[in-house]
Amino acid sequence: MKKIVLKVSVMCTKCKICIMTTISKFGGIVSIAMDVEKSTVTIVGAVDAVGVVKALRKAKKPAEIVSVGEPDKKDEKKDEKKKPEDCKLPPCCNDCRTTIVWLDEPSVCTIS
Repeated sequence: MKKIVLKVSVMCTKCKICIMTTISKFGGIVSIAMDVEKSTVTIVGAVDAVGVVKALRKAKKPAEIVSVGEPDKKDEKKDEKKKPEDCKLPPCCNDCRTTIVWLDEPSVCTIS
């Protein structure tokens, strides 16, 4: 079992949901904790750190490995006592928004 700390770019609630769902698809994860203020994700479990980063980058969420090591027993107990905080993130950022471009030009192609 390893403790992996990743630095990710969390700009909005949609980014946070995408990051959490991408990481949760991996097997062998015991816990996932996200710190929005520090832009870090802490993963505890038997999972490949490089595979997680590749999956996040494939999902268009840049990620970097900060540290990989043994999990601390103190941190796990501390996280259980901590209440979930309401984060003040916007619902969607410019990176997550889909943009549709509509061209109202007549077609040049004609069929005779």
